[in-house]
Amino acid sequence: MATVFVPHGSAHRPGPVAAVVGANGFLGGSVMRALSRAGVEARGFTSAEPAVRGTRPDPALRHADVVLYLASRISPVIAEREPERAAGEIAAFRVFLETLRENRRRPVVVLAASGGTVYDPQGEPPYEELAPVGPNSVYGKAKLEQEQALVHASEWIAPAVLRLSNVYGPGQRTNAGYGVIGHWMKALLAGERLRMLGDGGSSRDYVHVDDVASAMLAVLNRVAALRSADRPTVLNIGAGSPTSLDDLHRHLEATVGRPVPVDREPARPFDRGDVWLDIRRAADVLGWRPEIGLAEGLADTWRYHLSTLREPARSASRRDST
Repeated sequence: MATVFVPHGSAHRPGPVAAVVGANGFLGGSVMRALSRAGVEARGFTSAEPAVRGTRPDPALRHADVVLYLASRISPVIAEREPERAAGEIAAFRVFLETLRENRRRPVVVLAASGGTVYDPQGEPPYEELAPVGPNSVYGKAKLEQEQALVHASEWIAPAVLRLSNVYGPGQRTNAGYGVIGHWMKALLAGERLRMLGDGGSSRDYVHVDDVASAMLAVLNRVAALRSADRPTVLNIGAGSPTSLDDLHRHLEATVGRPVPVDREPARPFDRGDVWLDIRRAADVLGWRPEIGLAEGLADTWRYHLSTLREPARSASRRDST
């Protein structure tokens, strides 16, 4: 049975019904909270309660107006080491799309794609949606194949691709390869030196997870327009501005209030140069703009990591006193 989130003390607002695949993940959790606060009827699917069992969809999928596909278990590092896992995600997504033939509403299906890896690195940032694609990594190629699978299903769905930049924030995995901000904060809390790949001059587009969730929520206010669009909707979602690794390091020092030592190492073969996105079309189509600046977002994320570090310590203290 799919999980249904209802705001406490309030009824669902009339409007589109959402289904969220990957509801317990970093992005999915933020999206579910945003939908709940907005009073949206949202059915969440997880690995424990999947949207599809074999080739049979959960009945709730037949009634969804918007399907947000946020599920993924690979990172750029994992995809390079285990390309078969990337291939498996593509295959699973194709099976999922086939099951949506049973939905008579022609749902808007939103794919959380990768704005940081699909554009041709020979191009000049900021990348707009019509810029040439040409991923140079296994991860980027897998994400582009998922986009293509989504477009090929246009006969029975309304495809919407949200190409996300570098998403960060509370709840992000801190393993290496899942985002430099979470990884650096984990190192700080462990008293370790930071590890910086490359010369520090390459720039990325860091967007807070709650801003991405608000973009997903904005889709629900544009269902009719997205269904009637004469071509697949592709939108960049990011901060729309570049931040170099050296600048990010300085921002982090300001956040924690002390110098932070760093070790510099060579970039990986699949690491790209400067990448940031032109996000003007998302404002035109969805009425969406990011609201959380980098300084505010880093402070929010740092507070989260401090609280998760202290909570296990308090739990251990309580156990020791019993």
